[in-house]
Formats: sequence, C-alpha cells, structure tokens
Amino acid sequence: MRWLERALLRRDSDAPLIEVMGRADVVTYRSAFDAAAALAAELTAVGNRRRRVGLVAHNSPHWVVADLACMIGGAVEVPVPLAFSADQARSLLREVDLCLVDAAGRERLEAWGDGVLPPGTQVSDIDLADLCARGRGRVISPPPGDWACKIIHTSGTTSAPKGVRIRASGLDEVLESLDRRIPAAVDRRYLSVVPLSLLIEQISGTYLTMLGGGTLVLLPAEVPLLGTAPGALAAVTARVPEARVTAMQGPPALFEAFAQIAVANPTDDPQALARRLFGTSTAAFLACGGAPISRRVLDLLARRGVPVFEGYGLSENTSVVSWNDPSAPRPGSVGRPLDHVEVRIAADAEILVRSPSVFAGYTVDDPSSCEVDAEGWLHTGDLGDLDADGYLYVRGRKKNIVITAAGRNVAADWVASRYREVPGVLAAVVFGDGLDELTGFFVTAEDAKPDEIRSAILAFGDAALSEVERVRIVHLVSVEDPRLAGLFTVTGRPVRDRIWQLITESATHSEEKTVGRTIAPFGAYAGRLITGSSGEQLDDVDPREAVALLADAGFLVLRGFDADIDRFNGFVRKLSSQVVADPAREFVGEAAQKVDAGLLPVGLHLENGNSPFRPDLTWFFCQRAAGAGSQTTVCDGYEVWESLPATSRAAWTAQDIVYSRNVSERAWKGLALYLLNGAKGYDDVTLDDLRAFIREPDRTEVRDNGDGSVYYAHREPAVRNPTLLGGRPAWANSIFGPSYNYEQPVITFADGSDIPQALLDEAAKVTEAVTEEVDWQDGDVVVIDNSRVMHGRREILDPRRVVLNAQSYLNEEYLPGAGA
Repeated sequence: MRWLERALLRRDSDAPLIEVMGRADVVTYRSAFDAAAALAAELTAVGNRRRRVGLVAHNSPHWVVADLACMIGGAVEVPVPLAFSADQARSLLREVDLCLVDAAGRERLEAWGDGVLPPGTQVSDIDLADLCARGRGRVISPPPGDWACKIIHTSGTTSAPKGVRIRASGLDEVLESLDRRIPAAVDRRYLSVVPLSLLIEQISGTYLTMLGGGTLVLLPAEVPLLGTAPGALAAVTARVPEARVTAMQGPPALFEAFAQIAVANPTDDPQALARRLFGTSTAAFLACGGAPISRRVLDLLARRGVPVFEGYGLSENTSVVSWNDPSAPRPGSVGRPLDHVEVRIAADAEILVRSPSVFAGYTVDDPSSCEVDAEGWLHTGDLGDLDADGYLYVRGRKKNIVITAAGRNVAADWVASRYREVPGVLAAVVFGDGLDELTGFFVTAEDAKPDEIRSAILAFGDAALSEVERVRIVHLVSVEDPRLAGLFTVTGRPVRDRIWQLITESATHSEEKTVGRTIAPFGAYAGRLITGSSGEQLDDVDPREAVALLADAGFLVLRGFDADIDRFNGFVRKLSSQVVADPAREFVGEAAQKVDAGLLPVGLHLENGNSPFRPDLTWFFCQRAAGAGSQTTVCDGYEVWESLPATSRAAWTAQDIVYSRNVSERAWKGLALYLLNGAKGYDDVTLDDLRAFIREPDRTEVRDNGDGSVYYAHREPAVRNPTLLGGRPAWANSIFGPSYNYEQPVITFADGSDIPQALLDEAAKVTEAVTEEVDWQDGDVVVIDNSRVMHGRREILDPRRVVLNAQSYLNEEYLPGAGA
C-alpha cells in the first residue's frame, strides 16, 4: 500500500493526529501507529486466508486505530454503521472471524442481540492505552501485494446491504489522484461529521489528512452524526465553529444549512461568515457528494465567499470518480474525472467508468448490482453527460435506489414492500431523493380508519425498519378514491412521477387535489402541518398520534378540520388533564379565552413562563384570519440551543433566571377562584389557596404586600432539559415575553445579577433567525409544547383578526409509551 508507506514517514511524529472536541488529550501520530502496530499483530491470517475483522465503533480514536491495524496487518476489514438494524448488521458480519469494538460498539452489539455475529466469534475491546504500551517502537512494514482490504456496505434491492470488496491497490490510485488535486494544507484540521464506516469519509477524513500531516477532529460522542438520527443536522452545525475547521465533506443537507445561516446574516462579510460557520477567518475547504446539491445553494455560498466543490463517486470505484478541481470548478457539474479514471456515456445516457480502482466484486449480487463488462467498463446505473471540456453532469438514477438529503441510500421498493405488511395497506410507494425524511404514499382499504392506519404505519416503521428506512411523512388515499386512476399501471407498478405530483399538490393545500389527511413539515425548522381530508373534524384526530407528532415536531398546525369554538374547546379538553387560565382574559366556552394584547408585536415567550403556573400546552384557534400580516410566531428552543455558541450556552446554563413582580388582588384571586372551580367565594380566597396549586413551591416565593396585592419571585431555567416530550436541551423561556395586562417583571439571574445586554442581544438575533410564522387561515388550530417552543406575534395589521387561546396540562395517558 503506497499511501500507507508515505503515511508511515510520520511514524515517530508527536504531532496530533486525532482530536476529540471537548477533550484535552489528543492522539499523536506516534501513539496511533504504536497502538495500530500492536493490534495488527493480533490480526494474523486464518489458515491460508486473510482474517476477516468486523469493526463496530463510533467515530472515535479507537475506530481510526483499528482501521490502521487492519491495513497494517493485511486483514479484510468489515466496518458496520452503528445506525444499522440487526438484520443489516448480520448481513455484513456473517463471515467475520473477529469483531473489534469501542464502548459504543459493544453497546450496539448488545442491542442487536444474538445472531448478528457467527457463533463463537470473539469480540475484542479496543484498549488504546494498552495497545500503545505494547506497540511502542514496534517496526511496521506495510503488507506486500494486493488484496480485498475492505468490505464496504452499499444498498441493494433488499434492506440487507451488499458488501463491496475494495482492493488495496484501488485505494492507492484514488488517494494519489486526489492528493494531486487538493490544495496543500487544506486538511490541517479536518472535521468528520458523517460515519467513518463510509468509504469516502475514511479517504477524505483519515488517509488524506494523514498524508498532509493534519489533524482529524471528531465530534463529541453525544453529538449525532449526519444521517444517523433526527436533529443531527442542527446539532452538528452548531458545533462546527468550535472545531476551527479547515476542511470537511458532507451531504447536501449540511451545505444547505450553511446557506441558511448565511441568509440569516446578510451583513456578514466573507471573513465574518467564515468565523460564524467555521470558527476561523478563512472559509473551510468544503467537498460535497452522496446526493445532488442545489445549484442555488452552490451559487449563494460562492457569492458569500464559501465555495463548495461537488464531486461524484460510488463504492464500486473505491469512492471518487470525478470532482471539481478548486483551480477550475464548474458549478452544476461534478467536475472532471480523476487522473486515473476514464468516463464515457453509453447510448442510453448511462455513466460508464473504467479505472484501476474498480472494485473486486460484491459479497452478494442482486438486481441493483453494478455490472463490469468484458472491456472493464463499470455500468454505474446513473445517467449523465460530458461537456466539451470533459466535465461530468449527473442527471438522475437508472435504478430506483433513492438518496436522501443526508446522502443515505435507501432501497425504496423494498421499504414499500415491507409497509405493505401493515393491515389495511394495499399499496405503498416511497420517495426520498433529496428529502430530509422519507415520504410514503399509501393506498388503504375502503374500511380503513385514517387515524388508526396512520398510527399503525408509524409504529411498524419504528418496530421493523432502521432509522433511515422509516417513513415519517404519511399520505393516505382510499382505494375507492377516483384520483387513483392513472397512478398505477395495469400490472400494479406505480407511476412515480404522477404520484409525486399529487403529493406535492396536496402539500400546497390545493382544495381540489387533497389526498386524504396529509402530514408535512411546517417550515424550515420545526412543526408539522396536518391537513384534514374532506369531512374530517378535530374529534377524528387520535390523541396519541397527535402527542407523538408533537414530541417530534414541537408544534402542530391542524388545518381543514371544520373547527369551531365548541369543537376546539372539546379537543383541548380531550388531550388535557386540566385546563388553566389567565385571569385577565375573558372565557369563550370552557377552555378558550380571548387574547387582548394590543396591536403591537409581542415578543417570544412561553405561555405564563414567567410565573409558577406555566402550562404544558398552549393552544390557539383562529376564528377569523387577518387580511394582512398579524402572524403568530413560533420558535423552537431546540434550534436556538443548537445555534448558540458554546460560551453562551455555558452562560445560560450556569444558573437559573428569576422573574419577580407584584400582582393585583383581583388578578391573583381570579386565578385562585378558577383553579378552585367555585369551591370558595371571592372574599374567602386566601393566599394559601393559591400556593396549593404551585407545582414547584421550592422555586417560588409568594408574599402578601399588605394591600391585597402579592409579590412573587419565581425561578426558572433559561434552558430546559428535558422538555415535556423530549430529552434535548431547549433554550425556551420568557425573557423577551410581554406583560400586557400585568406589571412588567424584573428579570435577573438567580444570584441577583443582571443578564448582560450582549447575551440578550445575541439571543434575540439567534431566535429571530430560527423563528417561523403562522399565516392563519379560518379554522386553524395550533397546539404547542410549552416547554420547548416559544411563541409571539407580529404587529396586528388587521384588527378584525380573532385568535383565541387556551392553556392546559397534558393528560399523561397520552405520553409516548404510556399504557403500552
């Protein structure tokens, strides 16, 4: 392995090779090679064949050392993503002789259960300290000859991934071609944000970084890698500046997030934007692959001084086929083929590739396999063309393996076939190309109840499929619906473009083309828009399903459910254990209240978040929509937390904040009377009656002022973890909130000190950047997790607007997992 011989020139270097963010210790080149040398000695051949070694680990120093050891020892390495299901992991690990794990890997093996590894397979922990000691000074000689050094996963037509056999000589060819094209020193600090089990990340993150003498920077273990968990994108982008990154590669979703940050900060010059994104005054070197990226995003970032260099590849060519050379990029293309690669376009527009880095075959063949013909041309299954200057353009996929926005391959037909196992589902079609979440189109039996079958579909995905295979956005249509005409062929094959057109038209709320009830993302950050089908009412919404969606999304907008004030009140009661109230507001029925907060804008806040009576849920019902403006604003505390720099996070979590103010006798007695449900008269109510309803009395001081009014000081966290329905930190509070009918509270830190203005200004800027607007329609109902999502209001431009509010505590029987 020529690249390994070059890397070994740094065998005795004490420069940092691996750094984990948030940890003071680093792994030097010397210690990494020491540990790898000791481990390689244990990976000797089994009889007359090379040892097959499974690698199940998080992105960690342990992963890198084990990977190096496999190559130094001449083993066949089988890396497995932690996000795989048990069946997927079993399909790759079924022939390994040994499995290397770190702590996360051992935990994942235990979760997968018995049968993932062959009987009797040894599982070995990667003990870096012990390996470093045993390998100190050991001579390392790269193994001679060529062999299939890795088995890399790629999607097939079933959930079980195929293994792609990567040759050692192929790695040399790709690395030498890339090394000639990459500008010197760009990999000085490479940040890895996708799993190292991906071949492209091994090449760009580990091997090229080593050849350049740089440092591989790894995210803390608690930060999910892109494509492995919901919320990973926001979590990753929030941590990038801390890494002071000079290079990284990732899927299109990462760079779309960078573009959103750029748009939110229009006055940043290139240096300021680079500091905001990467923690340095110079933009990082960015490479994009895995799925097509929007030309709009490329152009936007380039104009702001943050170029992204798009490439194209596939595991069957040991990753990279072509790439936009930074010295002569052509946006919209995927660049010119690497020096060792030939590309031609077949008569049917399929991209054909020939190179010395073409793979050594699959572990299992299936209909999605790429063929290598007699002349050595790899038939990629992708469609494209070459321009006169040799730049390659990818136009689509010949076979139906969808690629999500996170760059994850999903066998859509196989996933759809699994969903047809759900009782009542007659046909299923799955979409995912370029999408953050898989979208499913389901034809249901005539007697199927929409709520029940939607819940069954979501539950089936959670139980039977891996995270990347689960449909999250569900579209239902009855088998009796006349709109099905033309959506399937005579033999039952779906006409995908027509189905997708119907889905997108439904998502834009076209009245004449609504397909059952639809659930779609509300905006760019959080929320779900649930659109009812013709004749549906609020009472048709299943409470458990609504709460499950709320746990994921933070707030729900229910539209088209023929809501009126009585149905709204009934829906609030249905989901609540107790309805609470604001004594300054007038009731309209048993739960709703009129909101009188003037016409000026209202700052973001949690409902009653500056008092000891903050409810779990806050609700809104639009009786009459405004003719212009007057939107309600919503801001997800998860997104705010992820957008704050580490120094600000530390400041907001160091201590609680305290709200203190005086409340009139009429106001506090009015609340007590409501909570007592008429058990006492106005003159009989005492302060102790009110204190009895305070849920966290240790956080609240209440005292009588002697004139009927009371003074209270209430302590609340600025950052909530956990929230009502989730386990992530949320910057969610009432620091910017209104006090239209009450005395403005004094807001300080718990130690009595003022909150620094710079901290407040930064929070105001961040919250505004991730705030969404609800453009009301008549009959809309909104429910908000009042521990996670803040709300406010734009200026009222149409005073005829009527939006009612309700507050309540969630009925705990609807909590996720309750009663299961």
